[in-house]
Amino acid sequence: MSRGTPPPIAPAPLAVELRLRRGGLDVQAQFRVAPGHVCALVGRPGSGKTSLMQCAAGLIPAQSGRVSVGTDVLYDSPTGLDRPPEARRFAWVDGRGLLFPHMNVRRNLEYGYKRAPAPRHHIDYEAVLDWLDLKSILGVWPHQLAPAQRQRVALARALLSMPNALFLRDPLGQVPTHEQPALLELLGEMRSRFRLPTVFMSPRIDEVIRLADDVVILHEGRVASAGPLARVLSDVSLSTFLEGVHAGSVLEGRVSHHDIEWLLTEVDVAGQRITVPAMLQAEGKRVRLKIRARDINIHREPVQDTSITNQLRGRITQVMLAGNNGAYGAVAVELHRLLDLHDAHPAPAEAVVWSLLTRRAIEQMGLGPGQDCHVSFKAMAVTVAPRT
Repeated sequence: MSRGTPPPIAPAPLAVELRLRRGGLDVQAQFRVAPGHVCALVGRPGSGKTSLMQCAAGLIPAQSGRVSVGTDVLYDSPTGLDRPPEARRFAWVDGRGLLFPHMNVRRNLEYGYKRAPAPRHHIDYEAVLDWLDLKSILGVWPHQLAPAQRQRVALARALLSMPNALFLRDPLGQVPTHEQPALLELLGEMRSRFRLPTVFMSPRIDEVIRLADDVVILHEGRVASAGPLARVLSDVSLSTFLEGVHAGSVLEGRVSHHDIEWLLTEVDVAGQRITVPAMLQAEGKRVRLKIRARDINIHREPVQDTSITNQLRGRITQVMLAGNNGAYGAVAVELHRLLDLHDAHPAPAEAVVWSLLTRRAIEQMGLGPGQDCHVSFKAMAVTVAPRT
């Protein structure tokens, strides 16, 4: 950097607090996204997710509220401040990967790069092209691109403009299933490469589990819950707000060992080992485990002579029954944290799993808060999402 050149502008946190009305739905929500973090908006169709993103970006009007990036206020209803979308500098990428049809890939990318404020031009244009593997298609026109290529170009153009924040609305929606893992890997790497606050929306919960740090659940325009992903998505009481998602638990862990002979992998969660089908992640890498509540059993003592691979120790913290006449209930178990003084990557302090049981089983076993127990589940019942 030459003498007198302003230093690059560091990303700042995005804060959104808005109220708006859209098609008869009254939306009122707030969230905050730190630099390098991904906040996912989830909920049933029509809950207000897209409208909230559009309003924050200045694409549709708000009734009241405030939007800011760091100390820079972009919208503030009490003072009448309302910057237009181009002045808010939020990059929007949706499933269509919209590009200028009269410009080839190179000119589309240059358009984004030239829109970046001068102090932000520390970004390496060539490095972005290499990272997203775009150099071989610079002369191609948008209508000639495959869906996955179009998304990579749209993402590159957005990043080259060095926006204040990135809004991703179902970015993989039109990408063939077999090409989605590679793009998910790129989206996961993006947080550390560019450290932008990112708002993410996808109807596929596996993408949310893979990418998001925090989750905001919207229900009929209101925030039903918000917070760290593992805590929010592990609360089975919120499952009715999520379309097509089986209630269950999300656990944070690290790969501890690969059993090549049996094609299995062990993951450390709260100091306890969970066996899952073999994965390609290196030892020490962070992963997230998703286990359906209906696949988890509860025992007073360890079970002997069983095909069930995973048996973990914990304590019951909550029992929820669906009324006095309901057939089922949900039991929350906080896993005991077993300390390993030699572990260079200590696990998160809290890990909770939920078990969906019949009300009869809960009452006959006398399950209640404060009781020690064991939870068990098969290795094949666990789905794994790598974390970048």
